[in-house]
Amino acid sequence: MKLPLKWLKDFVDFNTTPQDFANRMLLRGFEVAEIIPELKATGVYVCTIDSIEQHPNAERLRVCKVNVGGEEDLVIVTNAQNVYEGCQVPVALDGAVLSDGMEIHPTKMRGVLSSGMFCGGAELGIGDAEYEGAGNDSVLILHEPHPNGQPIAEALDLCDCIFDVELTPNRPDCQSIIGLAREAASVLGQRMKEPELPRITGEGRAEDYASVTVLNPTLCPRYMARVVTDLHIEPSPKWMQLRLKLAGLRPINNIVDITNYVLLEYGHPMHAFDLACIADSHIVVRNAFEGEIVTTLDGKERPVTPDMLLIADPTKGVGIAGVMGGLNSEITESTKVTLFESAVFLPDNIRHTTRKLRHSTDSSARFTKGVEAINAEKAIDRAVQLVEMLGAGRVIGGMIDVCAKKPEERTVEADILHINRILSTELSGEKMAELLSGINIECEVVGDKLKVRVPHFRTDIEDGIETDWDIAEEVGRLYGYDNIEPTLMVGRTFQGRLGASFAFEDKLKDNMAAMGFMELYNYNFTSPQEYDQLLLPENDEKRQTVRLRNPFGEDQSLMRTTLIGGMLRTVQLNCNRKTGAGRFFEVGNVHFDNNPDLPEERKLFGAVCFGANESFFTLKGVLEQLFKVLGVENVRYERGGGEYLHPGQRALIVCGDETIGEIGCVHPAVKRNYDLPVNAYIAEISFNKLFGHATAVRKFNALPKFPIVPRDIAIIVDRDVESQTVVDIIEAVKTKALIGNVRCFDVFYPKEPGEKGIPEGRKSMAFRFELRNEDHTLNDEEIGQSVNAVLKALKYRLNAELRS
Repeated sequence: MKLPLKWLKDFVDFNTTPQDFANRMLLRGFEVAEIIPELKATGVYVCTIDSIEQHPNAERLRVCKVNVGGEEDLVIVTNAQNVYEGCQVPVALDGAVLSDGMEIHPTKMRGVLSSGMFCGGAELGIGDAEYEGAGNDSVLILHEPHPNGQPIAEALDLCDCIFDVELTPNRPDCQSIIGLAREAASVLGQRMKEPELPRITGEGRAEDYASVTVLNPTLCPRYMARVVTDLHIEPSPKWMQLRLKLAGLRPINNIVDITNYVLLEYGHPMHAFDLACIADSHIVVRNAFEGEIVTTLDGKERPVTPDMLLIADPTKGVGIAGVMGGLNSEITESTKVTLFESAVFLPDNIRHTTRKLRHSTDSSARFTKGVEAINAEKAIDRAVQLVEMLGAGRVIGGMIDVCAKKPEERTVEADILHINRILSTELSGEKMAELLSGINIECEVVGDKLKVRVPHFRTDIEDGIETDWDIAEEVGRLYGYDNIEPTLMVGRTFQGRLGASFAFEDKLKDNMAAMGFMELYNYNFTSPQEYDQLLLPENDEKRQTVRLRNPFGEDQSLMRTTLIGGMLRTVQLNCNRKTGAGRFFEVGNVHFDNNPDLPEERKLFGAVCFGANESFFTLKGVLEQLFKVLGVENVRYERGGGEYLHPGQRALIVCGDETIGEIGCVHPAVKRNYDLPVNAYIAEISFNKLFGHATAVRKFNALPKFPIVPRDIAIIVDRDVESQTVVDIIEAVKTKALIGNVRCFDVFYPKEPGEKGIPEGRKSMAFRFELRNEDHTLNDEEIGQSVNAVLKALKYRLNAELRS
């Protein structure tokens, strides 16, 4: 909200500096975001042109000698044709900054040094509203004499400033000059000068010119109107134009400017209709009809719905209540009779309308935060007063007032002791009453209670359990938070935090997302046919499903016992949409009907990937990286897995002695059942078991001081020997060297017996491992002994032979 100091001075005696005022307002809860000078240009002064000569080297330039109040005249080179000897003009000297940010410095112009630059309204950032003639595209000629060297801001009477005040949502009364002036007066230790606002009654009867019907008094509890005839549509006087511009509004004409002026001064939105455009001169406040369209003042056609409130006449809509007037009833130069509207609309309805129309205005912003009936009455009285003051028309009769319920004075009671407890103060009731009276809240002390007469404009002060807190807020900021001694809070407090399981889940999700997986949220409901599609045997635990009593349909009649079906449906959907590849994961609950009381709930973690670059080993690598980050150690893979997995590409995931999940490629039959055009690789792990094996303790090992020796061996073993078995044997060998990072990198199955020297029923497996010692560099003898020990262990345990 912009608060021009010139306007504020109508209501208070401004007896401090702008910066001090801003600091005081901040302590009262109103932050002044910026102090804006009325004239942004600096370093510009009044000068008198003593002489003008033609520039010796340029036909269009003239050399002027000017008196800026110094001992010697200065030279200014200009191309302005409207200046003459003896006139006074603004001149920007060395170091001046114009309104657009341009800095002025002496410069040579075609061989003649110019000490500065003459300024017009554009350079000063002003127009005709600020000073007559400033709107012309030429140097500004001053009309009255001024001392040479006087700052131009003083000469133009633009040396005040504008306070840009940040407002909180609970103070709609401060969305006005008067509202802020009330707070400013209290800050300055004064009482605000209340504006004189007589009720003006014109000749005749307003009812003979117009009538108002409110069909929905719930959404419009009060609607007031005044009629003005014999309009003289013309520009507003300069003082009004200046104030509107300083507050950020563009002057249009006297009638529209009056409504905008009242909006700023009283904070209540108003509108003026061309009464000749209103059918039967009858205003009807009603809900919109289905399919109705209103063309608003900005020229846009806006479809309205029956839940929106319209201002209409008997045949059409002429405005959207609380948002914007209609183009078909706007004030034009030919308007002779107008109807001023000042109404109260339900905030929730206006908020709903602006959101639905996706269109917000200054008026709708104020209606949304709440307006009240008495201020609406004052606003229309002020508008009529301005009409007579400006001679803009002839006021007819009195006010047309359709009011569902007359405003009543509100009185609330606040507990003085409770207020002191809230603020940690020891103020008397009389002191509180004195403080509150400074912002026009009158109250009296009755025992240990404060009886408060709530002013009509303080709609934020509520009755009931909120009263003490609302009054305490006012007392606290008026007394000064800086005057309240800080104390520690009283009461039991605790620091909120995520539980270990929730934090673990967040960490799991973050890491899966970091590896390119997108999270799924599938329904917990599934179809009975899904378990057949997954090839589950009749005695499989996953068939112990919970049946719903009132399902949405047969396809959602069971609670799921696995995440796999939902993940495969996601793959199918993405393949149908031609995505080509994808990575997804889900953490969700499943339910088993294995308990006579309540079904057993388990939390599972599932992952699926598909696409040209995906395989069993890419998904396995993802899980191994995840286990590493989560602190899950001693994970191995063993033969096994569900029937829905490919017999040759599946494994159980084992941690310690416990199976925690499974991984594999989808079985070809399941792939056909789900109509998948590509292979899908899935993993499903018990979340709680995974969490149980995670450790929060991170172990850090020092970097090896001595070289690592890699060694590769190829052995011949029986066809049914698993690579994990060989890895476990190698890692368990005790030698002088440490053995680590054992991995299988090649497996060869002969197509015919004896191929490459491999007997029937046997296969070749190649392993790589690393040898090192923490005390010294391994020599050849130690390396040979370690390798021989590994081969011996494999021979003894697996009858393995070193492949030659």
